Amino acid sequence: EENTSYCTNVWRQIFTNHNFSPLEKSDITIESLRINYFSAIQHRLALFAMLTGKNKRLRNLALVKNGESGTKTRQVKQCFSLPNRHFNFVPLVPPDMMHYPPSNGFDPNSLRITYMNEDGESEDEGSDDEFDMELEEESNNNNNLDEMHDFFMAEMDTDPPPVEFACDSYSLTSPGTGGEFVLLNPFSGSVEVHDSILDNAIGSEESMMEMALLDASEGIIRKRGRHEDGMDDEKSEDIAGEAIHCRIQQSHCHSMYDTPPKQVLFSVNDYFELDLNEYFGEYTPFKSTRQGTVTVDWVGVDSHVAMNSDCTSLDGSVIGAARILTMESDRNDGELACTEVFAWSNIGSEGEAISEYETKYVCRAAGSFYFLDICANYQKLYASFQYGSGAFSENVGESMAREGWGNRPLMEIDDESLVDEDGEPIRMSKAVFCLPLVMYDGSPASPEDVRSYFPSPEACIMAQYPVSSFSVDPTGKILLVGTVYGTVEVWETGMSSTGSHSEPRRLQVLSVRESFLKRARSMTVGERSSSECGVEVVDVKPQSIEHNPNARGPAQDDLALLDSSAEEEFAHKHPTTKISQIYFPRHLPVQRCGFVTKQRNGDSGTTLLLWQTAGMSCGEFTDPSDQRFQITAMINLPLSVQCHPEVHFDGRRLIVFGQDHIGLIFLVYHVLGTRYDQEEFDDEKMSAPANQSTSDNGEESGGVTNLHGERRMKFVNRIRHAGLGGLEYYDSLLMTANERFIVVNTKTGNLIGSDGVRNASQGLLVIDLQKHEGRF
Repeated sequence: EENTSYCTNVWRQIFTNHNFSPLEKSDITIESLRINYFSAIQHRLALFAMLTGKNKRLRNLALVKNGESGTKTRQVKQCFSLPNRHFNFVPLVPPDMMHYPPSNGFDPNSLRITYMNEDGESEDEGSDDEFDMELEEESNNNNNLDEMHDFFMAEMDTDPPPVEFACDSYSLTSPGTGGEFVLLNPFSGSVEVHDSILDNAIGSEESMMEMALLDASEGIIRKRGRHEDGMDDEKSEDIAGEAIHCRIQQSHCHSMYDTPPKQVLFSVNDYFELDLNEYFGEYTPFKSTRQGTVTVDWVGVDSHVAMNSDCTSLDGSVIGAARILTMESDRNDGELACTEVFAWSNIGSEGEAISEYETKYVCRAAGSFYFLDICANYQKLYASFQYGSGAFSENVGESMAREGWGNRPLMEIDDESLVDEDGEPIRMSKAVFCLPLVMYDGSPASPEDVRSYFPSPEACIMAQYPVSSFSVDPTGKILLVGTVYGTVEVWETGMSSTGSHSEPRRLQVLSVRESFLKRARSMTVGERSSSECGVEVVDVKPQSIEHNPNARGPAQDDLALLDSSAEEEFAHKHPTTKISQIYFPRHLPVQRCGFVTKQRNGDSGTTLLLWQTAGMSCGEFTDPSDQRFQITAMINLPLSVQCHPEVHFDGRRLIVFGQDHIGLIFLVYHVLGTRYDQEEFDDEKMSAPANQSTSDNGEESGGVTNLHGERRMKFVNRIRHAGLGGLEYYDSLLMTANERFIVVNTKTGNLIGSDGVRNASQGLLVIDLQKHEGRF
């Protein structure tokens, strides 16, 4: 027993050191804990190898080295697209075109292959009797599947309407291998939770035939093993034919019914129960009695995980949804805007995850926000409101004006994304407010309840420059703030698991331009010293910008002190462009693997920067105040400059979904986030091949530039597919991913698999990196 416990701890530690997402609690049993972790390591590594094409690349390299390729001039192929069986199409159609099974109806999963002997009885596995393969139906209420299929499908006279995503409308709730996802239905406006992204997925015909041939081969091998004298070819042909027929029949049964969502968090009925007095009435900050037309606009949905205090397990998930209610007036007194954020949690009273999202929270604020994030650990909302639009942001606005930044002309910042969908400028502020999420039971609200739904800020984080983006890490203790001038501020939120909270504290201020400028100066000094002394040039790591918290105002502007003539000395073409997004793993503290920032310029495209700490990948974890972030790698994305790419970063994989001169594409990068991957970065087999040139500024394949002596990032694969298409330049690119699934929107899903007479082509494209064992 002691040895078993030791082995379990060893495999658990190895699993954790790989920075994998923690196992789902529902998948862990005490009896097989050691097997769980050992199998999980193998499974996660296989998923990663499938995405990166690692195994295929090594086999291809071995063929070239052994001379089996047939030619000495053949180069090593670096990119391998995924087989069609990994691509699935999830059609999205209006509710009246969905066909859900009746309560006592036929379950297509009840179809199975059984082996019947000549007397018509079920044959045991060890029997030697001759058998025929037949299709057994366990439902007594459905005798003719074809007639039922024609009956339900006859109602489909028209093609489904187009699917338009006006905001972030779907998200996988698990950072690991779970398939649960939340969907903001583009037709009904309801917020739905589906048990699996593959519930209504349509696979390719190739996938179905592969599974049919697998069934046939297993049946033939099983039968031949029971007969030592062999089996004639005619019987083998019968087995193969029945297996193919069974798979086709099962495919038709699967497409006959749609799987309904397991839970509806916000339904159509909730729209009709909207009481405007709770948003703009007497007991709200507006204290308004005027009447007007109210417009409700969803801003998006997202999912977050709550981490345990040990940072090695997850307590559950929180689904967030935000909307803005705008009341217009016939008079010229302006419009009123109210922000409302919902949060649903599946964390039980004992801290354990439950299947249903039973706990509901709400937070309302006067004014319209332009960026927000949810902390699942402490049930907090971080939000930035447009300057001058919020009830409690007015005082902050006056403070900003006194500092000389509140009235700075917005037109000095040349960025097309600083305007909203109506073309109106977004007046970004320097404040990030921390608001509590208030428990909501759904009962009629009293005046006290209405007031409580508009909580006062618990804290206010003031950045140096107007805030353009921010993200709170899974622990809830670190907040990263990006600004319009290309700086990133690292803040300690003051949250504590003991319940005692302190004031937020700025830990570090990072400037993209300053980091590259110091590196350029260090390289120049190093070259001059080496030329004088005859020594080898050593690359010096750039230092972080230190910030004096007592210094306020324009005197603290580091950018004003820099020489603009030095910009040409480094590869980043737009270092002072605003930080539009900050990405880090959903299941790891930000110090473990670092984070990625995105900057986009209309002339030079999109640039991603990887920020890490020096001791990040050594398996050491210290107090965040003792660790300093620095830029370790840069990607000048080889995509269209008009493209707004989507990015997913989980500490090991960096996936980019964008568009180049050919079409939509996935770019896959490997990030060194753990020393377990060190061999793949040091091994000559994994280095850039001779046929791939490196530019003078050190840029490698995929636009990667490693800025220090240690290689922290490399480009490993690109993926294309016919199902990635149909999106115009004005359509949004959306993506959600975890270690098993990658989900994006598409308008050519019918090129993956047919939806039958509904003829749907728009919806979600799902890449399942796991082999389809038992599925078609």
